[in-house]
Amino acid sequence: MPTIRIDSFAGIMPRVHPTLLPDGCAVKAHNCRLKSGKLSPLREPLKVSGKRIRLENGLDKIANASSLYLWRRGDNIEEFLAWPGIVKVAQGNIADDALDRIFVTGETGIGGTGLNHPCAYISSASGSSFTRHSLVKTALAAPVIKVAPANADTANTRYTFFFQTWVDAYGYESGVSDHSVNAGTEDGSTEYNDGDEITFDALTAPAGAVMRRLYKVVTGTQTESIQFIAEQPVTGSGFLEFTVAIKDEDAGEVIPSMVSPPVDLSWMSYVPGNFYAGFSASRLRTVMFSDVNKPTSWPDAYMYDIRDNIVGLAVAGNTVYAMTDGYPWALSGSAPESMTPTVLSSPQACVSARSICIMDGSVFYASQDGICMLSQSSGYPLLVPVITEKYFSKREWDSLNPSSCIMDTYDGALHAWFTLDNGLRQGYVIDIGEGVSAITTHDEQAKAVFYDPREDALYYVREV
Repeated sequence: MPTIRIDSFAGIMPRVHPTLLPDGCAVKAHNCRLKSGKLSPLREPLKVSGKRIRLENGLDKIANASSLYLWRRGDNIEEFLAWPGIVKVAQGNIADDALDRIFVTGETGIGGTGLNHPCAYISSASGSSFTRHSLVKTALAAPVIKVAPANADTANTRYTFFFQTWVDAYGYESGVSDHSVNAGTEDGSTEYNDGDEITFDALTAPAGAVMRRLYKVVTGTQTESIQFIAEQPVTGSGFLEFTVAIKDEDAGEVIPSMVSPPVDLSWMSYVPGNFYAGFSASRLRTVMFSDVNKPTSWPDAYMYDIRDNIVGLAVAGNTVYAMTDGYPWALSGSAPESMTPTVLSSPQACVSARSICIMDGSVFYASQDGICMLSQSSGYPLLVPVITEKYFSKREWDSLNPSSCIMDTYDGALHAWFTLDNGLRQGYVIDIGEGVSAITTHDEQAKAVFYDPREDALYYVREV
């Protein structure tokens, strides 16, 4: 008896007419996986019922979430955080952090009405509660000082300036103030003898401050530096008038270089080397980097301008990819002061920030022509291949409304959802393997998606 045998299944290929499809391809491949070239049913997803859900930034219900993150903290507490807008979450930079902090940027709703400050979510030791803590710190005003000379020794006179910073309960320090004001001198500098007492005027403490730190300029024979001299705790709502004896031998560590992040910092992402990348919504053509080990300091010297507006970032190895509304860029390096920016060869604009994801060291995103892949490990790292090009023509791809694409990775495949013209969402599974690639569709619809590497699980919010 004649039989039909199909040894390998290759999924759908909409760009090819049904009568011209290659062997193994289908007109319709729905609710199935073809990862190994064999036909297997798509597993039905499990409903998550044992984990808590917290709605952030005014989100009214989980079905309206656009961003999702599973935060594990404290005594085995697991809780989903959900936001109505696009939010990026980065792990904290402290190993074995007892406070399990994470950094949240984008549409956070933190900082006041209409503001979206970058912030740290900081857990209690047990994990039963947490604090949303803005990373933006306004520097204190210049210290106003008075000098009370103990002994006027004109042959042993010192001249200096003083500065001040403030510190919050979690040890994050603000940027430095302007130099001190001294009404007794023309240029504002302070003249004193070793051991004289300097009085710093009282001032109101910023919200969250627990300490102010005082520094002075120390001048050597060839160099000068700003070094620590004393610190003062908050009393009530401010810092009281504070007097300290200034001795040469008491000069401590050099002041840390702290520059508060932009109030609209977004897409904060961890980079190997213990620093972070991000960009500002008001400076869309600048990729920014933090100081090493200082996620609250973003110096101007660590900013790199590119020629296109940034849509989102992705970190793969020591390379930070900037997906833009023009050409993608790659910034490579192991330190924030020595990143090398390179423009890639194809004008493949990213049309959906929520399509950006990483799998096996490669970055994927939706462009106007299809799903693009960026990889330093390929033989042509400057190219921007469109991996769906042989499956979707420009017309079929446009019909999916690629600007609506939500995408993440799981089980060696890209999982993507598109909002069609009829308002429904269409889901796709794009298997990418060694010599085996296949695209199938499915019935599941999603509004937000999150891949959890710890459990190797893909979570998504189903539309209701």
